[in-house]
Amino acid sequence: MYLIHLLPEDIVRIVQVTKEFKLDFDDAYQYVSAEKYNLTIVSFDSDFDKTPKGRKTPAEIVKR
Repeated sequence: MYLIHLLPEDIVRIVQVTKEFKLDFDDAYQYVSAEKYNLTIVSFDSDFDKTPKGRKTPAEIVKR
């Protein structure tokens, strides 16, 4: 397991993402983390579907 974090200067990008994709703070934080570290978002939350990165559902990951 890895622990990742964002830096204080990443807050600017979080604010941009909240406005651009109409995400709440915690979703925007996850999105920016995935963007910064080139990760796939795995979530039941369909809010990520309106972003360029999109998401995978847990079921899609299990099928792999």
